[in-house]
Amino acid sequence: MRIPLPAVFGAGAVVVLGAAGLIRGAQPLPAASAGSSSPTAPIVVAGAYVRAPAPPTDAAAAYFTVYNTTGTADRLETVVSGAGAETVLHVEAHGAMVVSAAGPVLPPHSTLVFKTGASHVMIEKLFGTVKAGQSVSLELTFEKAGIVNVTAPVIALGAPAPTTGGHS
Repeated sequence: MRIPLPAVFGAGAVVVLGAAGLIRGAQPLPAASAGSSSPTAPIVVAGAYVRAPAPPTDAAAAYFTVYNTTGTADRLETVVSGAGAETVLHVEAHGAMVVSAAGPVLPPHSTLVFKTGASHVMIEKLFGTVKAGQSVSLELTFEKAGIVNVTAPVIALGAPAPTTGGHS
């Protein structure tokens, strides 16, 4: 059986891009400097972690706390991770978990907690195995503050969430 040359090149491109995404997801990204985001910075993201998925699931949940230390409201528009093809913001609204297309608003001087059993980010269609001991990159985009890059350690299923000790 002869495989057409365009199919071979297409398959090769998929393998290379998938590997690049997995590598990007496992590599820490430099943190954006507070002074370069915008005049309303800083938005502080602390305590980020990703819980390893239960096999054979191809999705993992990310958790973190966002502190809006400014006097201006801001909106978390998107979260992107190099560990998966898609991310979905799930937030609590009126006692139910809903997908947040527009993203949650952070009032001035407020805290938004993404935690187990509450608001979280689903990293879906994982590019490879995500297991305890690895790190996953998260890129949070805020309407006013811009991009904040975070590296989140992966913890095992059932492991206690890491403690953050607050923010400064």
